[in-house]
Amino acid sequence: MRILCSCQRLHLGLWIGLLTLMPGRLTAHAGPEHEIAELTEEILFFGATSDRLLQRAIEYRTLGRLKEAEKDLKQAVSLQPSQIGIRRELARVQFGIGQTKEALQSVESGLRISENDLDERASLLMLRGELQVADGKHEKALSDFDAAIQLHPANADWFLLRSGLQRRLGKHEARLAGLKEGIRRTGSGMLEIERTEALLDAGHWALALKQIQPELEASRLKASWQIRRARALIGLQRRAEAETDLKLAVTEIELRLGPGLKEASLLGDRGFAYELLGQTKQALYDYLAAMEAGSGLEVQTRLKALQAAPNP
Repeated sequence: MRILCSCQRLHLGLWIGLLTLMPGRLTAHAGPEHEIAELTEEILFFGATSDRLLQRAIEYRTLGRLKEAEKDLKQAVSLQPSQIGIRRELARVQFGIGQTKEALQSVESGLRISENDLDERASLLMLRGELQVADGKHEKALSDFDAAIQLHPANADWFLLRSGLQRRLGKHEARLAGLKEGIRRTGSGMLEIERTEALLDAGHWALALKQIQPELEASRLKASWQIRRARALIGLQRRAEAETDLKLAVTEIELRLGPGLKEASLLGDRGFAYELLGQTKQALYDYLAAMEAGSGLEVQTRLKALQAAPNP
């Protein structure tokens, strides 16, 4: 049995008293560093448990201290091998460190013990799909996304992730069918917008225009919908009307950006409008600025395509 010195007993008594007085371990204003300090105290005095280690690892990850998070999560797995959520968190941290192979192994080990927990299994399949995408294994990733959604079809974000991958793979009709099912299952407005994008990507110009018009009329901020309508109009060989929409969209975005503001989605939209107007230099400038501001894969893909085009 461990024997504490008098100062340790005093510290422990004060700590227990504090825990007794507090309705929860942490206050609403505590930051990650404070939470890590409190969890470390708990681990010192009461011992390491899988839950305490998991919570501390999550705070470490918030601060970008991934190696420390990985160490805690590995210990947590050893203490509670059947806890699937810990293995999932470990995989995310390992991927963040750049250990894709190890992350996949952590997911695989979770899948082997998740047969009876369908929600956890679905989450692991989605994570494995994301790891497969990062590893360039897109068809395998799509299979994982399909399997996850079949198990748990209520998560709109998962439908969006699958839609993005289907777009990259050129599976336009499967994408449209999947989004239709996602809208039916979730009622998500995000999926409604994504379906409009999918109609444009599939070349269903007239149907897309029919979807866009009421949204444009109802929107206070119109630039995104004007760009979408311009895409449909270009597809329908109505170039002059499209250019009017694109110029209006650029004007609105410039007003919303103001001097010195760099907002990734607005910069990406303006870059796309410039690209559709044939103003390549301005498009490249905005795409690069959007990337610096933290835009996602879509802008990166457009930037690469534009840079690879003849005489950008």
